[in-house]
Amino acid sequence: MRLIARLPDQRQVSALVDTLKNMGIRRNDMIVSDLAEEQQFNSVEEATGLGISMIKTERNGLKDVGTFADGIEGLKGDEGIIVAVRMPRHSASKVREAMEQSGAVEIIQD
Repeated sequence: MRLIARLPDQRQVSALVDTLKNMGIRRNDMIVSDLAEEQQFNSVEEATGLGISMIKTERNGLKDVGTFADGIEGLKGDEGIIVAVRMPRHSASKVREAMEQSGAVEIIQD
């Protein structure tokens, strides 16, 4: 399962990532993406040059790409930084609590 939190600033994201690591969640089970940086690009080449990960989904055509945030259904805000965490279902309540305590303004389960 996966939980996705949207946090207002980098300081809160750093605290959340540290907390999750201390809970035993590996860094490679997390995706961190700045929504402001994702919105700055005009082409795939430009985004890649900025270090922004491009995601191809099953619903995209061969030439269609989008940012990580584009693939998150239900994401309401377009500002801040998102932290997506993949974890076992039994850890979800603890991860959600850590996200809330770190200042998440939005949490989505998918």
